[in-house]
Amino acid sequence: MKRLNRKDEHLWLSTRRMPTRAVFSDITFINNCLPDLNFNAVSLQTKFLGRTMRSPFCINALTGGTKKAFVINTALAKIAREFEMPMAVGSQKMALDDKRAENSFKVVRKINPNGLIYANIGSYASPEMAKRAVKMIKADALQVHLNVPQELWMEEGDCNFEGMVRRIQQIVKASDVPVIAKEVGFGVAKEQAVQLKEAGIAGIDIGGRGGTNFIDIELKRSGRKIDADLKKWGIPTAISLAEVKMASGKSLDIAASGGLYNATDIAKALAMGASICGMAAYPVYILQNKGYDYLLNYYKRLITELKKIMMMTGAKSIKELQEVPLVVSGYTAEWMQRRGLDPNYYASKR
Repeated sequence: MKRLNRKDEHLWLSTRRMPTRAVFSDITFINNCLPDLNFNAVSLQTKFLGRTMRSPFCINALTGGTKKAFVINTALAKIAREFEMPMAVGSQKMALDDKRAENSFKVVRKINPNGLIYANIGSYASPEMAKRAVKMIKADALQVHLNVPQELWMEEGDCNFEGMVRRIQQIVKASDVPVIAKEVGFGVAKEQAVQLKEAGIAGIDIGGRGGTNFIDIELKRSGRKIDADLKKWGIPTAISLAEVKMASGKSLDIAASGGLYNATDIAKALAMGASICGMAAYPVYILQNKGYDYLLNYYKRLITELKKIMMMTGAKSIKELQEVPLVVSGYTAEWMQRRGLDPNYYASKR
């Protein structure tokens, strides 16, 4: 039961106040004053892992395994069904250990029988565990979450990460569905993007710094405060997106996540190379504090606002948005230059 209590603690600590927002202020669109477009013709359709989706939004992995998680996952599955969005469940390890926890995950498939559902397991998993997680919810893809900093600062966490890449390779080889490597809030660097690509994964969810900080959460669980340096640990979402995109080219599908919930930031993430954008804590924050109808209207507003931003860039599709020029400046440009990445890549896409 201790694991179940921990999951509710994580849920409460990550959604009790307004989630933090990723920093995309160094990324600037160039206004197109002559867009030859009709708003009604702008399409948000995108492709991820070979599947076409109505919009580039994904309800990302957050919870499962408890009574409270059952209620939340039920509501989120209804939202995912309404907008035909993919939805990822939280880590299924507890349900693999204890069948009593299964319903809080299975409810997602029950509510949304024809939707895109992603299973979720850690890099500790064996291929057999991964297969069970997928089978449990009849998943269309599998997220393998990478959460080293969280585990290290969790009092009951795992401190042995030997063989991570080998296990991911084994999971990929044994899996009947595409496998996504997912960071949980500290970002993916170009070197690890290459390692993951070579391990055979189909996509990377960058999970950059900017949203939920799990070092902070684990320290709060033990009654401690995070220091300033640890609070800044990780690769900011925009920077991680640039690193992964330039390391992987067109060979990997990229999901952007980590403090994304503003239409402008989402548009910038898509323009930088993401195919979809995941949100986890923010939808749950709305659900718990403002209710289901407010969350429904939030996604309606997000769709309208994203289309308006696309029109201002002259893009009528996500593919065209990924081709519009961007100016990268400030800290992000400096980071890229120090890491051997050319920030002018984005400014000269056309």
